[in-house]
Amino acid sequence: MLRRASPWLLLVLFVFAGCSRCGDKQTSAPEAKSSTPARYLPRDAQASLVVPDLGSLGEKLARFQNLKLANFLAQLQNAQSAEAYVSSVMRQVGVDLRSRQAMEAAGIEPARGAGVAFLGGEQAFSVLGVKDEKVLRDTFAKLARGRLGASVSSEEKVPGGTLVTFARPNAPQPSLGLLFTEGFVLVGAGSLVPRLSTYATLPPEKSLAQEPLLTASLKRLPAERDFYAFLPGGIGFLVPAGATQAVTVTGSLGEGAVTLRVDTPWPDTQESLAALAPRQAPELLGYLPEDSFLVARYRGEPSQLGGLWPYLVGPYVTRAVQQGNFDMKAEVLDKLRPGVVAGVSLSPNAQLGGGLPALDPRRTNPFRFVHLVAVAEARESADVSSTLEKVPPIARRFGAEVEPRELEGQRIYFTSYRQGEGAHFAAVGDKVVLAAPQARLQAALQRLQGKPEGSPVAQELRGALQEPVLGVVLDLRRLSEAVKELPSQAWGIGGFAIKATTVRWLEAMDDLRAVTLGLSQKEKAVQAELTLWVVPR
Repeated sequence: MLRRASPWLLLVLFVFAGCSRCGDKQTSAPEAKSSTPARYLPRDAQASLVVPDLGSLGEKLARFQNLKLANFLAQLQNAQSAEAYVSSVMRQVGVDLRSRQAMEAAGIEPARGAGVAFLGGEQAFSVLGVKDEKVLRDTFAKLARGRLGASVSSEEKVPGGTLVTFARPNAPQPSLGLLFTEGFVLVGAGSLVPRLSTYATLPPEKSLAQEPLLTASLKRLPAERDFYAFLPGGIGFLVPAGATQAVTVTGSLGEGAVTLRVDTPWPDTQESLAALAPRQAPELLGYLPEDSFLVARYRGEPSQLGGLWPYLVGPYVTRAVQQGNFDMKAEVLDKLRPGVVAGVSLSPNAQLGGGLPALDPRRTNPFRFVHLVAVAEARESADVSSTLEKVPPIARRFGAEVEPRELEGQRIYFTSYRQGEGAHFAAVGDKVVLAAPQARLQAALQRLQGKPEGSPVAQELRGALQEPVLGVVLDLRRLSEAVKELPSQAWGIGGFAIKATTVRWLEAMDDLRAVTLGLSQKEKAVQAELTLWVVPR
């Protein structure tokens, strides 16, 4: 199977997992003049990845083999456990990447780090710290011979260092090349081998180590990181290509969390970032239902969302609002205070027998599967009532009916459309609530009569909503419990068996605690933080 793998996949295998324990240490690598592999990665590569300490990353990754989910997936591969499965893979590639000592015995210097530059298509080369040049050379010789059939080796001095190549007999070009230089080795495959000398002699200002956008992003981001990636122009990853100058992603693996942080310079003015400026906000989380498994809070100024609301509501609603001469900014956004919150709960009557629903509300009513409650505070309560009265004629333009009704002495606005109930809304004093279905609105109105109490977000996750301007918490444990509580009828024909299978999957994932997302801005850059929280074993 490895013989059929693409060259760049083989390259990654060679650099990060392709070393074997062989030979005695006889020749130590020269002291590296550069302390980072980024010195040999071109700043104009399509994407680059750098691991400052390969040993630290490997040891941290080893923790995840103890997750119940990892063991469950390993058993699907006929392995007794994740540890046994990973150990089997490590034996095949020749070095245990979970062990710093094993990598050093294979000739790698994990403390010098590693890097990969993706040049487009299937072309990529890597940089790896060298502890023992002779051992590492013998390692790659065995790999080239066993994996690629490249049994013919040669060596020559080239600008930048010593180039060692491995080729198949009578092949026109080498299959694999190693260029040893100043304590590092550059590894390339196929047609990229002759170009390794170019990268080994890169002028510092053309290397990733002196990329100003990367340097600025790393200064803005927390210093704690196990790897970082640089993507010039975004190249369609996270940010549309051409929408920004660059995207920097860092990753850190903690005892109970895996965190990815993104930083991208904002191409527009500082004023256009006003929507991501934090403001003093009232505490409204206590008005959300306790069974909310998805909670979001926006601490920014709603009035600054004037240019964003069309993207949030979609083209159909946007067109109807514009045709109705309804000023969304003046009538709604300008009248709300910071601190808008929303909570999503699983419907106790959800029917999952047909699989996951379509994500298009024009075809499937989402409130048959989930319930929604959103609460905001108005600047002036009188302004809210006048705005709500203007909504019914606008709603008809995009196929919805909004009908004023009385519910337990409270004026509400009941919404319906072709697929059933929509999101209903009402005002209680200076609070505005949007909820679906009607039972959720009724419960929300009762809560709004008093002061907010507590929070539906678990104590250990609340920080994710306090610091960023936009914070989101997906409580996987609460969602799992809600799914388990669904009756067998919710799964359709054969629901008992389907539920049992689903519960088995959920129990295998119960050490995945939550996912949190934060969005903010810093020094004219947009930053995002995505964290997967796990239960340490």
